[in-house]
Amino acid sequence: MQDIVNESNLSTRRRVLGLAAAAGLGAAALAIFGVPTIAFANDEDPEDVMPGDKNAADAFPGIPGRNINEVVLNFALTLENLEADLYRQALNLASGRPLTSPLSGNPSVYKRKASGGGLSADDTAAAFLYLRQFTYVEAAHRDFLKAAIKAGGGKPVVPNRMGYHFTSDVAPNMKAILTAILPLEETGVRAYLGALPFITKRSIAVTAGSIFSTEARHSAVVSRVLGGSAGPRKMAGDQMVAESYPSPNTFEYFLQPSVVIDRVGAFYGE
Repeated sequence: MQDIVNESNLSTRRRVLGLAAAAGLGAAALAIFGVPTIAFANDEDPEDVMPGDKNAADAFPGIPGRNINEVVLNFALTLENLEADLYRQALNLASGRPLTSPLSGNPSVYKRKASGGGLSADDTAAAFLYLRQFTYVEAAHRDFLKAAIKAGGGKPVVPNRMGYHFTSDVAPNMKAILTAILPLEETGVRAYLGALPFITKRSIAVTAGSIFSTEARHSAVVSRVLGGSAGPRKMAGDQMVAESYPSPNTFEYFLQPSVVIDRVGAFYGE
């Protein structure tokens, strides 16, 4: 894992992420991805529409939106608000900073203070580097979705007013921290894939698919650093596109949006 833990290999990417976060990545993402292509219109071009149920908002209980595409984006933002905040807390814990500290615009201020918790030296170093990197990626997802919804004239959902918390106390070591993070990533993977059939606009589907692939990579990396399989692995309630296929690693698992919404409630502060 020497190529993984070589910090110089990641320094440029982290610097770019840090600068983007400090400048407001949502605005940057609009320019990069061309949000006019995912802005909502009263009459969508039939050639830019995917099959889907435009009256399926009841599949996303409690998620607002003027149409199903906006509902799906707010569903995704609901998850990213959660993931971004818990990643921020996890990075603070690993760095010996107060959990309430806001995310710095400069990733280099975060230095590992947490022990490995039983991980090897290389895996411990890799765990922290990935935790730091992924924290900024999740913040980027959140800011991009907020900006995209606003660009379409919609109202983004706000973070839970009572905040977020892990479902149990997390020890200040890298193994415990990544073990707490892994279910978030696994749920995110399943959430994006489960929401995809409801999207009726191709450009939004491409955006969702892009974030889905990133979440899947995060999940695979976290699992591998913890000594497990890169996956996918089956969890309670999982569905597959082809249940009878003999190979367990051929298709990713997904969850219905309503199931995801119910499960993430366990991370909400009250």
